[in-house]
Amino acid sequence: MLELMQLSKVKTLKGTPKANITSYESRSFACVNALRTPELMNPMRRTLVHLPILLMMLFGLDLVFTENHVRADRDPCDQIKTACKNAGFVLGGGTRNGLLLDCFQPIVQGTAQPKSASRPLPTINPQLVDACRAERDSTPVAVPSNAPLVPAADGQTVYDPNLKVTWLADGNLASKQTFGVSNINKSGSMDYATAVRWIAAMNKADQGRGYLGHTNWQLPTAPAKDESCARTGRNGESFGFHCSGSALGSLYYGSLGLREPNTAVRIPANKVGPFTDFQPYLYWSGSPAADPKQGFVSFSFNSGFQGANVWRNYLYVLPMIKGKLPGTPPASGEGLQVNPDEQTVYDPIARVTWLADANLAAKQTFGVADINSDGAMEHAAAVEWVAALNRADQGRGYLGHTNWQLPETGPPDPSCSMKGTTGYNCTASPMGELFYRQLRLHRGESVVVAPDVKVGPFHDIQPYLYWACGGETAISACLTSGPAEGFEWNFSFGNGFQGTNLLANDLYVIVYYPGAN
Repeated sequence: MLELMQLSKVKTLKGTPKANITSYESRSFACVNALRTPELMNPMRRTLVHLPILLMMLFGLDLVFTENHVRADRDPCDQIKTACKNAGFVLGGGTRNGLLLDCFQPIVQGTAQPKSASRPLPTINPQLVDACRAERDSTPVAVPSNAPLVPAADGQTVYDPNLKVTWLADGNLASKQTFGVSNINKSGSMDYATAVRWIAAMNKADQGRGYLGHTNWQLPTAPAKDESCARTGRNGESFGFHCSGSALGSLYYGSLGLREPNTAVRIPANKVGPFTDFQPYLYWSGSPAADPKQGFVSFSFNSGFQGANVWRNYLYVLPMIKGKLPGTPPASGEGLQVNPDEQTVYDPIARVTWLADANLAAKQTFGVADINSDGAMEHAAAVEWVAALNRADQGRGYLGHTNWQLPETGPPDPSCSMKGTTGYNCTASPMGELFYRQLRLHRGESVVVAPDVKVGPFHDIQPYLYWACGGETAISACLTSGPAEGFEWNFSFGNGFQGTNLLANDLYVIVYYPGAN
């Protein structure tokens, strides 16, 4: 039987016309025709032939194209990306044969390939395409109804009847009170080890009586397995959007009624040097992470950290053009130089030209879907949006230029505080050079200070990443080990995404203690 199936597969592949999405019906008839060949239709094999034919006709079993089977243990969209990669398309490959723009999106969206693509689309199982489309178009997981939060009379704490914990109402106390703990940035962000020390100092404050009279403050917890999450990581950890099973996820989605990928705090119009509308958050690059499973390199204009994010996260985009624009005045000195159009800025050190609007996508989508109203988007949308910039104005390109691109990170950077292209002080990348040298910002310093506004009964919530720890319930003590070596949990009040982060990164801290006031 195995020999028969293998032979039928070979003949089907030779006799089946190429198509972008294969048809089950055409494949079944092709397989039947293959089974009718003389070398197979002999008396000794007729019985074996009839059985697979009957199975295919009755149950629709697919004996060919096994590489495109819908596998329950793998995300359907990821399976399509793998097929694109195997067909020679390159993740972050730029304007020619890019995995997302030239392969994945035409398959999933059912559109023609860009004319710049030189490779044909791989053959993809239609069920796989349908599954990917359904996943991308699915509505958010419903969040269970929540009892209202109960603020204390003095406004300093908030009881959460859903988690049975009492939150500190100040979402960024560390920016005001360090309790004598060092290594806390002026913004209030800190690495994980410092967060643990800061909370311990809170519990020892006021001569051992603890801050506000409590000695059991702790980080919010996140369970390793959370069925409400959209994704599962390589170590089995739940992550992504909709994670309402964690304490911070319950607060964001349930008690505060926020929805992904919306920020808890909108940033008002601002001016930073020659730039406008900078967001104190993460920005996409066009460079794949060293580990492909980690997605793409990103840069934080909240802290100066260069790391990586999975492509499904929602970040911002600051496009650039390599080199100096033709017809602009010659460079003078090493400082940023605003071009005569006042819409572009040249960096003579990085030798790139930036768009002066650091969040143009919030105002102009150029017809690209899946861009949030605040300008944030997935990496695939970022690639598509930059391509749309280059096609704008009837092909003349936005501002008359057709060579806009996402910033790149380049080879390993010895100036980075961690290995490769990761960490602080990564000045070899265009965004790192802009942050540290041109804007003269420092580690842990945000490009824009978020406004201290009320978010429900809370204040000074930062629209960025917050530390969390492992724990099965909200009242569980923090586990001493993280979801993976060198990582701990985090949750974003910038878009509702739950993930993990390097311990050396600087995030914000909000705390609670189990029980009521």
